[in-house]
Amino acid sequence: MESILKKSGIYGFVFGLAISILLVSYKDVIQVSNGGYVTTYKPVFEYIISILRFGIIGMFLGLFIGWKLYERNNKTEQEKSYYLPFFFAVFLVSIIMMVVFNW
Repeated sequence: MESILKKSGIYGFVFGLAISILLVSYKDVIQVSNGGYVTTYKPVFEYIISILRFGIIGMFLGLFIGWKLYERNNKTEQEKSYYLPFFFAVFLVSIIMMVVFNW
């Protein structure tokens, strides 16, 4: 199970990075009153941090998908597990903190 979780985490991270490189804007274009446009570029550090943030979110989603696929393929006698509620609680808290701190 450990190797499946490692692979799914890595694949989720790479997929999250690829999607974020495509979707995260590196510049802001503002229209000024005389009909022109002003383009400002984000600092490199801020751009890299925003890309890594989406990569880490993709990693968590990849881990969750890999874990659920492993459970579905290996049906054994299972005990009551609290992994799913704990995962959702940590995921929701991290999303709320990103919104509050405007990441």
